[in-house]
Amino acid sequence: MDRLVSRVLWIVLPMLGVLTILALAVWGENGLIRHRELETDLAKVERRLAVITEENAALAREVSRLRDDDPTRRRAAAEELLLVPENSTVYRFPAGTP
Repeated sequence: MDRLVSRVLWIVLPMLGVLTILALAVWGENGLIRHRELETDLAKVERRLAVITEENAALAREVSRLRDDDPTRRRAAAEELLLVPENSTVYRFPAGTP
């Protein structure tokens, strides 16, 4: 009987240890599942960063045009402040009109 218990301990305990390590490697705090979630999150953040970078570049181009291009500056003032040259006609439509 003593030999049977010894044999079981030498077989079962290492198997339990290996299974525990395997479970932690897959489902643990730093396991494969968590690693995959982090990779997915990183890909989402990188896509958002690309969009924001493009928006930032477009805004920088617009700022440059507003600083350097007089007609662009006049058009922006006319749109934002409703400033128009003298003897001009302004057509205003209600919001939501196509």
